[in-house]
Amino acid sequence: MDLLFKNITTYTKKVYDEFTAFHKKHFSLRYHAYTFLIVIFILISIGTRIQSFNYTLIILFVILLIVFLLWRFFRPIEEARKYDKNNKTIKQITYTFSFYEKYFKVSDKKEYSIFKYKDIYKIYETKRFFYLYVDRVHSLLIDKSNFKKGTSIEFKQFLIKKCPFKYKQFKKKK
Repeated sequence: MDLLFKNITTYTKKVYDEFTAFHKKHFSLRYHAYTFLIVIFILISIGTRIQSFNYTLIILFVILLIVFLLWRFFRPIEEARKYDKNNKTIKQITYTFSFYEKYFKVSDKKEYSIFKYKDIYKIYETKRFFYLYVDRVHSLLIDKSNFKKGTSIEFKQFLIKKCPFKYKQFKKKK
């Protein structure tokens, strides 16, 4: 297989912080919307049970509401605590991304992984990076300025061709 694109990106604390800010900003609205809808659903369920005088289900729904709200409140705090702990131990790591027609390879000095384009969850483009999400949380960060073979513009067109419904571009609002 012929190498189509090659990129070498160094992950630093600044790069991780930029990605974390993007991830939080992009997914926080969805997180809050889900929370709002579930709370409304539980409150409607409580209201309908009050009308039918079903106190057992009322108590059950109130407990469910309390547990859900506590979970939605404390889980992000725990994730932030884990992030802060990991953020203190972040070491600079350099990854080489090699893109071929049917797959791409991500390698560091010790090991490598191979991914097929169909397995990519989502692709987001920002001013400085391509974020290739391999699932809802984990992403590969590709610095646009570090292409050793090909350009970021050609790479963008390649990604759109390979993953047309998974690609989304974000531009900062002025």
